[in-house]
Amino acid sequence: MKSKITALTSLIFLAALSSCTSLFTPAIMGNNMGYIPKAMGTDSVRTLTTVSASYAGAVSRNPGPSFEFGMANISRSNTFKVWNISYGIYGYAGNASYRENNNTDDLKDYLPGFKKSAAGLGLRFSTGLQHTSANQNTDFRYLTFENAISFEGGDYARFRQEVYNAPLPDYVAVTNRKVLWTTGLSTEIMWRARRNHDIRHAFRLFIGGTPNFADSFRSGVKAYDELRGKNSMGWVFNYFFYIHRFSLSYEMADNVNYAQKITLGYSFR
Repeated sequence: MKSKITALTSLIFLAALSSCTSLFTPAIMGNNMGYIPKAMGTDSVRTLTTVSASYAGAVSRNPGPSFEFGMANISRSNTFKVWNISYGIYGYAGNASYRENNNTDDLKDYLPGFKKSAAGLGLRFSTGLQHTSANQNTDFRYLTFENAISFEGGDYARFRQEVYNAPLPDYVAVTNRKVLWTTGLSTEIMWRARRNHDIRHAFRLFIGGTPNFADSFRSGVKAYDELRGKNSMGWVFNYFFYIHRFSLSYEMADNVNYAQKITLGYSFR
């Protein structure tokens, strides 16, 4: 499964993966701005509690580390006439792996290969404005302010700290951040089937970044030249499908790391 996700991501972002720098980021980057299900403005019960499980994969710059982990999520949302508010918590556990770059003449420019555990906890919060169509079948959540704070631990986080404090190979850039705050704005459209209001679809686009994240890296000489002037801005795209309290969400992101995630959930009204 991991190889399929990594292969698909590599095809989508082929041009962006042409860098020579290995970028060692927290494992959760790219998968921390997950979708929070919300009731529609015309529902009789507008409070929704959702529990879900996710499988997530991500890759950093080529030749950088790849990440694979499972996530458990719980969220609650409240929908009002013209605005909504949501919040949730998530946990994740998996691994970070790095294959030594064997295509270079000078291997001392990179780190040796490894496979290490990664785990963490996070919080999400969002609030935004919405408008319901005249036929009451569509919600336009046209502006939502979203935030995620994550706390990462495990062997990989300790490894990043060790690398950060040691002399760096020329083509390596690493951050020692264990706490991340990602913030930005999203827009979303959700509609329900005319004959069965328990069948719904939604599309969401988030654009944002992690403040001061780019400045948290230490870089080797050649990596510094390549990363100078970069920032952490990125995007996340979601498709969400809901049927009779069960839901499926597919997510893809270019948010420092290139990531994909599949989530299955169940909602309580």
